[in-house]
Amino acid sequence: MPATAGALLLEPLIALLAVGLLMAIGRWAHAPARPRPAGSVPGHDFGLLVPVATVDTPAEITRLRAALWARGIRSTWATAPAGPIRIDAAGNIIARPRDRRHVLVFGTDANRAARALVNLLGSRQSPT
Repeated sequence: MPATAGALLLEPLIALLAVGLLMAIGRWAHAPARPRPAGSVPGHDFGLLVPVATVDTPAEITRLRAALWARGIRSTWATAPAGPIRIDAAGNIIARPRDRRHVLVFGTDANRAARALVNLLGSRQSPT
């Protein structure tokens, strides 16, 4: 029995609709339903870790991590995203953002770590 033109177009159309429906369901099912933890940086997901301070040098990272370790708080660090390089109309670089680093701790330790770092950082840098 020969297939008509309508039947030849109907089967691929049904297949495309089924794939589109599966993609929509998958996107809905894997959308984040949990709220972001306090102190989290928008656009930069550190998983279970949250930043408690942002500093400029590796020496400051070492000092802060040692202070946290002395209080029984595990920590690590991650590079903070630098802002855009500003360029004037002639193509000259006006400002280049410096590299900074986040001190990261588990979300359950964030409040305790922030309190511990306030004394170390003083007025120079407040915990994030």
